[in-house]
Amino acid sequence: MAFFNFGKKDQYGKQRRIEHRGKNLRISRTGGVALRTQAKAAGLTVTANSKHGLRVSKGLSKGTQVALQNGRFVLRGRYGRGPTRLNLSKTGMSVSTRNPIGTFNWIKPNRSSVKIAGLQLRGKKAANIQLLYMLFMLIAQGLQLCGRMLSFIFRGTGSLLVGLFSWIASLPQRFNDALERRRNSKIASYLGRTEHLFEPPINQWTASELQAALLLVLCGWGRGLTAQETAVRLEQRAQQQVKTSDSAPILNVTVSELNKVAQRLEYLRTKNEGQVFAEPQAVTALLAQQFALTFSPEDCAEALLNADDWIVALDERTALQEQLVKIFMHFAQLRFEIAEPQMPESNEHSRFDDADSLSTAALRRTSQHAFANNSAAQNDLINLNTASVEQLQTLPHIGFERALEILALRPITQISQLTAIKGIGPARLADIKQAGIVL
Repeated sequence: MAFFNFGKKDQYGKQRRIEHRGKNLRISRTGGVALRTQAKAAGLTVTANSKHGLRVSKGLSKGTQVALQNGRFVLRGRYGRGPTRLNLSKTGMSVSTRNPIGTFNWIKPNRSSVKIAGLQLRGKKAANIQLLYMLFMLIAQGLQLCGRMLSFIFRGTGSLLVGLFSWIASLPQRFNDALERRRNSKIASYLGRTEHLFEPPINQWTASELQAALLLVLCGWGRGLTAQETAVRLEQRAQQQVKTSDSAPILNVTVSELNKVAQRLEYLRTKNEGQVFAEPQAVTALLAQQFALTFSPEDCAEALLNADDWIVALDERTALQEQLVKIFMHFAQLRFEIAEPQMPESNEHSRFDDADSLSTAALRRTSQHAFANNSAAQNDLINLNTASVEQLQTLPHIGFERALEILALRPITQISQLTAIKGIGPARLADIKQAGIVL
């Protein structure tokens, strides 16, 4: 069947026209059967065809040919590259465009052609088929464009809604941040008056006196206690720690210093009772500024962490204590950040973003970028379900009492169960995880 081009493809991948074009024989659906012969002489091409007669032709230039067909003048020209080309004939010029089904003549539609399954059509039928094809393609392209536009609109609307909902969800936090900024700005405006209340001046206080003042203000004033009452509670808790080996933090100041500083603070507060510049917020801010001048960033962070440990050791944290801790962080230029959990052998500092439990957050000075490292990495993993009391006490924040409470929780199926133990919040739990534990 190759005799009639069956199965053969043209340059566009379509079935070639079903016909036979031999040297002396032509057979096609529209032309029938014809015998032909061709000869060239003097730059002319002479063709004799049993069906179409005698033809003499000559090429004038690339794409241009003139001929005499049985004495009738013929002019043909085709110019351009790509699907759209310019056509020339003795009746004028036209423009045609090739598409997957044939060629459409924009100026003379009746000269269009269509080839379907190897059958080629010309004339009015071909023009009508071309118009239907272009209409179909126009509709298809329009639908595709509409689909893309709808997809773009849906994606844009979805992104807009997500951003809007995120912004709405962040409004409470933004509002709280604005209130905190306003509060801190107000406190900063009268810190000069607060500084004049201290006797001796606060810049003459020793490092241990500053630490004692921070403990008394955060643990006592933040809970509504006097400084003397707080000093007594701290002393009792420290003595209880020695007797029972519980998990209370270390008291890094002496009892005599606590009592001496407690008297100074209570005298200051009693003498200026009702004055806003003598309130715990203002005193905490001034202490924070003095800490930043006296201590290194690491020591400043460590002092705050120790005070926060004592807050939790004495009782549940109050809203005022949380506020005082945030004020101290702001005026001491400390902040805490999230860090990816590190493997036990990692030497990088642990940083966790947990505003409710600063005792296990790593704080840093914004300007210095210095981080406080509060727990050493453990080399061996400890199984919470099989470890002894002594082994459990090697974990950070786990003393004798908390080790016993862990034993009472067994079997432990999730590490988050440890938050049921008093004093273990999300950030302390993260420290325990980092130390290396398994279930």
